[in-house]
Amino acid sequence: MTLWVRCRRATTTLPAGCAAAFVLALLLGGTAVPLPALTLGGSATVQLTQFVPVLLAGVLALCLDTRVPAAEASGIRKIQRLDAVLVLGVIALLELVGAATALVLDEPSTHPMWTLGRNTACAAGLLLLVRPWLGRASVMVPVAMVFGVVLFGYRRPSDPYPWGFILEPATSPLAAVACAVIAAAGVITHVLAAQKEEL
Repeated sequence: MTLWVRCRRATTTLPAGCAAAFVLALLLGGTAVPLPALTLGGSATVQLTQFVPVLLAGVLALCLDTRVPAAEASGIRKIQRLDAVLVLGVIALLELVGAATALVLDEPSTHPMWTLGRNTACAAGLLLLVRPWLGRASVMVPVAMVFGVVLFGYRRPSDPYPWGFILEPATSPLAAVACAVIAAAGVITHVLAAQKEEL
């Protein structure tokens, strides 16, 4: 277990990445910038915190890329389950810290910190969903998703299409369910792909 923790950089890179993402999201706060929105024929105002989950997906990919399949397959512990717990732990931590920060700042459900965990769940889920086929290139899928949603996800300046759910406010049940489903599907795919490698 200690070797897995060191190998996955769970005491160095991962906490540093989580802390950096938290501080970045806190500093950006509600900062919004106009970005091109091709479906509007102009621009839409997008909160910069929408891009923070991409950083976390990259950190998770870096930590998961330290796999040594031959050594892990010969061990007693099911490493893929530990990896799943690691990913779910990061998502849960960011959800709790983001929600607590939004409450402390006295902006429940309106501060962008509230959506940090939710959107990280989506980015991490997408990363894990395509990882068995794309390998290390899978880190680009969450990046493409965020930019695709920003460019094509608006039907009106402050009203995203349903498939652009990461742009929805924290109170959106559609966004919460969609991100949870994507995260669950990604974790299940990751575990099944790792089990298949062992056969």
